[in-house]
Amino acid sequence: MSIPLGKDGAMMKTTVFCPLLLIGGYLLGSVSSAILVTWLWARKDIRTLGNRNAGVANVARSVGILPAAMVGVVDFSKGAIPVLLARMLGLSELCALGGAVAAVIGHSYPLYFRFRGGKGLATSLGALLAFTPIETFLVLPVLGLVYLVLTGSAVTGAVVSLGLLVGINLWRGYPLPVVLAPLVLLVTMGLCTLPQAIQDWRRAEGRGDVLMHWLAPREKSGRWGNVAVITDSIASLPDEVCAREGVHVVPLSLTLPEGTYRDGLDIDPRRFYRLLREDGVSPKTSSPSPGEFLALYRRLRKAHEAGVVITPPKELTQTWNSAHLAAQEMKDHFTVHVVDSRVAGPAQGFVALAAARTALAGAPLQDILNVIEATRDAVGFVGVLDTLKFLVAGGRVAESRQWMRSALRLYPVLYIRQGQIRLIGMARTKKKAIEQMVHWLRSNLPEGDLALAFCHTDALQEAKDLESRLVALFHPVEYFLTELSPVIGAHAGPGLVGVAWWARAAKT
Repeated sequence: MSIPLGKDGAMMKTTVFCPLLLIGGYLLGSVSSAILVTWLWARKDIRTLGNRNAGVANVARSVGILPAAMVGVVDFSKGAIPVLLARMLGLSELCALGGAVAAVIGHSYPLYFRFRGGKGLATSLGALLAFTPIETFLVLPVLGLVYLVLTGSAVTGAVVSLGLLVGINLWRGYPLPVVLAPLVLLVTMGLCTLPQAIQDWRRAEGRGDVLMHWLAPREKSGRWGNVAVITDSIASLPDEVCAREGVHVVPLSLTLPEGTYRDGLDIDPRRFYRLLREDGVSPKTSSPSPGEFLALYRRLRKAHEAGVVITPPKELTQTWNSAHLAAQEMKDHFTVHVVDSRVAGPAQGFVALAAARTALAGAPLQDILNVIEATRDAVGFVGVLDTLKFLVAGGRVAESRQWMRSALRLYPVLYIRQGQIRLIGMARTKKKAIEQMVHWLRSNLPEGDLALAFCHTDALQEAKDLESRLVALFHPVEYFLTELSPVIGAHAGPGLVGVAWWARAAKT
């Protein structure tokens, strides 16, 4: 309870304590509970997760409900304490409002965390609960309805609910500083987020996208969750699988004498393999450019908060470098992690599928990266080539040249391990080579629930025969048949038959 003082004493108290309250409010607001709780709870920086906002909502989405509740209690308290302290000291409501404003500024630009904080909504609500607890409680359901149900926008929810609170406070006959407190705090939050809004406005391809991002993000959110999953055409995933799982595919390029084609999009595989067999063409392949990845990132950031790119081994293509350069270009606007899968073909596709399914479940970015890391150790590829001619021309298998010197027609068995294509056996007939491959699979395939992808380059019937045999042998929980992309065919040649696996149990 405050002690009555004379006019001079009250003025002196205001002169001394109000500046201290403003400074104390800012320093208290600078205690970023979202950063501290997330670090103590998960050993992660909340500013690298989700939408990178150090606030309650992002903690709830990216870390969990319990840590978010802890953050919420602290953030509410940061706004309430200056108001309660001002009243306890007998300071004016205007001084109390100044302390609350300082706390919101401290929350948004924390002194202790390089001035990177949250938006200040929870801190503002804490102050308003201290000013007018009953009235503020009445508008909280409105905030929840607009924010969580209707729009998904904290901005829209704050504008509607705090505007309503101004009207209620005016009707209740509170002093002018209390009546205007919701509006003052709303303007403070707006000014604190202005630099981010200006940045979004400058980089946006359409001004309407910025308004939708701030006022109604729910309207543009995709069905694939907050994280976009990207791979390239070497993964050779069937189109229907990519469409169902939400995998975005960037095509490589294939250059023939008559022009350049996008892998898997505008080249007919039958015609391509006929050219390889009959005309002896030597196609050239090239990875996507950084510009192609950059254009995709810019499109995806309209509906996603982050992205992950799963590429073939760095030793085999320049895809990782292109994706990484584009990610660096976008690092201030859209978080993209580029991951070398260390495999290729459908084994790489399985890594992308694991990531996409985790993203579809609404998992945060770090969980998806953890799943990718585990899945890389649980996938593999082995196949039989019809010829070593194209691998020798491409120089991707060191041992292949000495094998080519043999006078015998040999059918090599190969697999991809740690980014390298390795020859693990050979036979004089393709049938015997396939037997070698099956024997190798029985000896080396990890135990557990298996997903299998049977693949080929213009050898459909042989792939179907292999599918029937291995399904009966391994009883996979999931399997599909796919033709490898022409870019792979350009290096492996026609007639390849193989299988990729994903040992599900190995992820745990």
